Amino acid sequence: MKKWTTAQRYAAYSTYSDATLTQLIAAQRTSRWHLNYHVQPRSGLLNDPNGFSYFNSRWHLFYQNFPFGGVHGLKSWRHVSSSDLFNWQEDDLSLLPQAPYSTQGVYSGSAIPINDQLFLMYTGNVRTDDGGRISTQLGAWVDANQHLTTTDLPLINQATGYTAHFRDPQILHVDGHYYAILGAQRADLQGQILVYRADTATGPWSLVGPLDLGHRDLGYMIECPNLAFVDGHVVLLFCPQGLDRERVPYANVYPNMAIVADDIDWQTARLINPGPLTNLDLGFDSYATQVVNGPDGQAHTISWLGLPDTTYPSDAEGWQGCLSLVKTLHVIDGQLQQKPVAFPESDVPFDPFRDTLKGQEVLYVDLPAAVNGQLTLGNAKERLVLNVTAGQLTIDRHAAGAAVGSTFGDTRTLPLSAGPHHLALYLDRSTFELFIDDGAQVASGRFFPQDDTPWHLTSTLNTPVRLTGQRLPTLY
Repeated sequence: MKKWTTAQRYAAYSTYSDATLTQLIAAQRTSRWHLNYHVQPRSGLLNDPNGFSYFNSRWHLFYQNFPFGGVHGLKSWRHVSSSDLFNWQEDDLSLLPQAPYSTQGVYSGSAIPINDQLFLMYTGNVRTDDGGRISTQLGAWVDANQHLTTTDLPLINQATGYTAHFRDPQILHVDGHYYAILGAQRADLQGQILVYRADTATGPWSLVGPLDLGHRDLGYMIECPNLAFVDGHVVLLFCPQGLDRERVPYANVYPNMAIVADDIDWQTARLINPGPLTNLDLGFDSYATQVVNGPDGQAHTISWLGLPDTTYPSDAEGWQGCLSLVKTLHVIDGQLQQKPVAFPESDVPFDPFRDTLKGQEVLYVDLPAAVNGQLTLGNAKERLVLNVTAGQLTIDRHAAGAAVGSTFGDTRTLPLSAGPHHLALYLDRSTFELFIDDGAQVASGRFFPQDDTPWHLTSTLNTPVRLTGQRLPTLY
């Protein structure tokens, strides 16, 4: 595998030939791990979803991208759009790094429709000669014909008393004012979320203060804060780095957390009656979730199925990463529910116990109370296992193909309350997403089969279960 130097990671796109890009696009397209219905990079690395919004009668989404390898290099945004939240189409709209404020990368951000244009708010990254960085919050306009124009000057400069880890703005419009929430690191290396306010999207922006989440000591940095209004509640999603595992157990290098609150006081930057910290996804690979309230008020999310500081087998082919399915959020009895957006019903016959698994299915399993045993998906050499015992379900990917993220373990265990449960397991060649009880719990992950022998489903459960499924479409 290629060893990348810092200079190579941040080299201008113009230093790469058209032939190099063509080869990388072909490598991703022909990979054994190429996905069928998840958003994936055209080439290179995909990480955070950005700019999730509804504008001009379509859903819009960008993904952060380094086009020239499966590494975190010089970032830009690439654009996809959809009419239905599952069939995404990629085009040539890009937000590219440019001097003087995003010379070393366009980092994460958000979007909001304003009149007849879409306004993007994002972080520009500049690396200094002494190894430091300068982070500023920038803006751009996209019109209905997809013409993009950046603003001339930064909207928000680094706050006093904070380090250059100051990024990932989400812009919202509430009660006639614009608000931006940003991930930040205090000078004493404590993670916080900062709240800014303005009368127009282009500012001037003024600092309201750090957001009081009702929880202290959230690690040394908070990334990707996102806030949504869900069924009369406020839901805050964020990624705390360095969070104490004794406070909130999590198995990945960094978690993606959620807080459900009754409301937010924008004047004092305070969540009102916040609930406990909960892990948004109990699987192996989910991070940087972005949320949007659509035109009907319904909240939808999408996540990066990948993790920072983690390598993946596809890196050797020059690409990495994908995005999750879009999920619809609800709050039921104070608990967050994440339900995947429904695909159209397939008329292709499919019997999960009889037919070959093509890595392009959703399986529905009704587990009766007190069931135990295993559901195994795989062949004689490779397998992904769901192990059900009293009070828990364990996902085991240690033999599912090439190793990935094993430093943090190859199993994840989800608690199960007493009684029956419903599972929906989405398979997409090198990705799975498991939803328990209509999204009361979610666990996602990547896996990388290397053997070409077809996979089948087998059961050693101690009682018969109802198991159905359907083939899903090829969208990429």
